[in-house]
Amino acid sequence: MPRLSAAQRARLPEFLAQGAEAYGFRGALWTRGRVAEVIRREFGVTYDVSHVGRILRACDWSLQKPVRRAKQRDEDAIRAWKEEHWPEVEKKP
Repeated sequence: MPRLSAAQRARLPEFLAQGAEAYGFRGALWTRGRVAEVIRREFGVTYDVSHVGRILRACDWSLQKPVRRAKQRDEDAIRAWKEEHWPEVEKKP
């Protein structure tokens, strides 16, 4: 039997929509561990992080992997390098 009721599971996306930082986490990224902590705080129910993925899928949330890019990334400079220099590098064996 599920420990979260259907009503509680329906409310979970409302809490997650507030963002991870609203719950005192550093950064906006949700992890299964953070979601488990929100469930514990809001509903008093403890889940192992391995089960949290199933709960999120039941709420129509899917796994997302963050794009790892430097904050200082200069898209214009990268585009120019690819157009000007990459063809020459690519030609060399």
